[in-house]
Amino acid sequence: MRKISATYIISNEGTPLKNGILVLNDDNSVAELIDRKGSVKEIQDLEYYSGVIVPGFVDVFTFLSWPNMNTGLINSNDLAKLSLGETGDILMIQKAINHLEAFGTKGAADFFPAKKSHDLKKKSKLSIRDIHDTSEVYTSKLFSEFPSTVLGRLFTNNISADKAFCIGTGSLSSHLKLSVFDELKYLQTIKADLSLEQQIKWACLNGADALGFDHLGSFEIGKKPGVNLITNLDYDNFCLKSDSKLKVIV
Repeated sequence: MRKISATYIISNEGTPLKNGILVLNDDNSVAELIDRKGSVKEIQDLEYYSGVIVPGFVDVFTFLSWPNMNTGLINSNDLAKLSLGETGDILMIQKAINHLEAFGTKGAADFFPAKKSHDLKKKSKLSIRDIHDTSEVYTSKLFSEFPSTVLGRLFTNNISADKAFCIGTGSLSSHLKLSVFDELKYLQTIKADLSLEQQIKWACLNGADALGFDHLGSFEIGKKPGVNLITNLDYDNFCLKSDSKLKVIV
């Protein structure tokens, strides 16, 4: 077993735990979440980090099969006119997958999947759901509360000016990095009052629920959500800063 503690743990299963302990089984599933009521008493074999421990991210909007595709509202008929060689190649698809893994993402949606990307996605460490049409999940479930005029903003900028359900990136054509964490920092700049706790719910739990990833999104016993460490925060307001950092722990 592995015991991990930090200044705070955001579990998406209750309020943040100060100096709490996350206990993982050998397969990295959650065995226990311990509330120490702020105690910093040393425990044998405890890994302690200065920062905030959060679950792995879930990216609800990617073009892994089409890494050079400009993101936006498109349809399968438009995409069917293109060949993989015109918009991307195997190396670029692998690069996109590598980005998600390196920046703490554990689950993702791949819009309009291509057959050539299948083996690469299967070999990855990610849980990936193929989305063949935007109405399959998003129009009916995620964005049902948004007017159609907002949908374009959600898909192209990944957030809504007023509220958001989930976080997504897009493609390497529109982003230098496929990093949910970078999207959270950007979101913080335009909505300064967002708490880190709220953002982590959007970036982890809501995306997992929307894509049907029951094993991701929170530090619930039995789940295997991954573990990310966020450092250099604004603790007074419990929010991100422009120079906040991310480290993948599990």
